[in-house]
Amino acid sequence: MIKNIDAVVVLYHPDESIIENIKTYQQVRTIYAIDNSEEYNDNLVKKLKQFENLIYINNKGNQGIAHALNVGAKLAIENSADWLLTMDQDSRFIENSLEILIAWIKNNDTSKIGIVSPYHLTKNKANVYEKENKIIDELTVMTSGNLLNLEAFDNVGKFEEKYFIDYVDHEYCLRLRRNGYSIKVHKNCILLHSLGDVSFHYLFGRKIVCTNHNYIRRYYITRNRLNVMVKYFTSYPLFCIKEVKALVFEWIKIILFEKSKMKKQKSIFLGIKDFLFGNYGKYNV
Repeated sequence: MIKNIDAVVVLYHPDESIIENIKTYQQVRTIYAIDNSEEYNDNLVKKLKQFENLIYINNKGNQGIAHALNVGAKLAIENSADWLLTMDQDSRFIENSLEILIAWIKNNDTSKIGIVSPYHLTKNKANVYEKENKIIDELTVMTSGNLLNLEAFDNVGKFEEKYFIDYVDHEYCLRLRRNGYSIKVHKNCILLHSLGDVSFHYLFGRKIVCTNHNYIRRYYITRNRLNVMVKYFTSYPLFCIKEVKALVFEWIKIILFEKSKMKKQKSIFLGIKDFLFGNYGKYNV
């Protein structure tokens, strides 16, 4: 049993694969399974209870990923944890990746490190990636698979709950960096994750990747991305300029390649409007 490292996994209508995914990080001290599902799945909850160190918490509805992560962090801090592993339900470690991450934080000075992250790899590329035994600095990383320094969390504050979903990870990482903490990625540690309904297209000989996010996600991505850009432009202008370019390019990809074009564009405009008027929280369908 690894002392002082807990985990939080955020659930939203998970399928049976969650059981096998949890097995790749069940060696932590305590796992907090925070369920944002609108409906209680009695059969799945019974299967989750096979993990003796798992605590199931029913949020009784979707309160957003940031809220769920904050619940997990609060419980871990109350449980005297030093680090918190943050997991998505569709992510899993391969081989001994988590053990390598944990060994690294135990053998290095982590007082000014906010996050130690694995290398995030989509499942369709798992067979083509070659591991590298090196640590690199990153500006931001996605949430899943990260070891979160809870002392740093206590210093910089909670995940931004007004975002609900999307850009929660980028905002927290930039806040860490602005407060003097670094973010490390261990390229010898692999986390497999799913990007959802990805499709590939070609334009003028260039391969184009479309994420095909639904119209609700488009709303959150637009609104929260704009807030992050305004909040951190003076500290990280290059990051924000790249985000502007990404916003425009994603809009073009929707028009050219994705389904539900009008609905998604309407959501983008609504996201811009709500950003301008300071309306945050859950999207009202």
